[in-house]
Amino acid sequence: MTFVSSAHLAGVVGVDATMVRKDLAAVAIAGRPKVGYFIGDVLSQLSGVLGLTDRNDAILVGCGDLGSALARYPGFARLGLRLVGVFDTDYAKVGRTIGEHIVLPMEKCKSVTRIFRVKLAVLAVPTRAAQNVADWLVSQGICGIWNFAPVDLRVPPDVVVRNENLALGLAQLLHQLRSRGVALAPS
Repeated sequence: MTFVSSAHLAGVVGVDATMVRKDLAAVAIAGRPKVGYFIGDVLSQLSGVLGLTDRNDAILVGCGDLGSALARYPGFARLGLRLVGVFDTDYAKVGRTIGEHIVLPMEKCKSVTRIFRVKLAVLAVPTRAAQNVADWLVSQGICGIWNFAPVDLRVPPDVVVRNENLALGLAQLLHQLRSRGVALAPS
């Protein structure tokens, strides 16, 4: 399939086809009547609009199980995200290699963020440390925090936080399955 119709896209995302056509036109994606949109154009243009074609340097703070998994994840590169530093306060973890990264002590974080002009941080620290680490990151010029700690961070209005609450996500998934009548436990 090299072309896709607005009706097909509308069905996938659950909106009206007219809305799809308007949204695609708003980001300069042109379709052809009775043919549709060239998939290559759609993907290319949307990648640019979403910033996926830009390289976005980030740091990762917290190298426990979740932070280590994030540090190893190869899919971030396809989205333009490059981890330029991985940090932890636990000296038992410092010096370890995780994926392509060597865990650095937090004392090095300030210089790495300045050298690479990092504006984005991935936070995978325990709940009790999350707010203090976020405050420190903001004081170092971090403008965006992708937060995996199960706590709502208080940050200034010019700082963007994306909270990933794994427990809440699981609860939502289980609720959706149960509401569809899916039996999760063996009877």
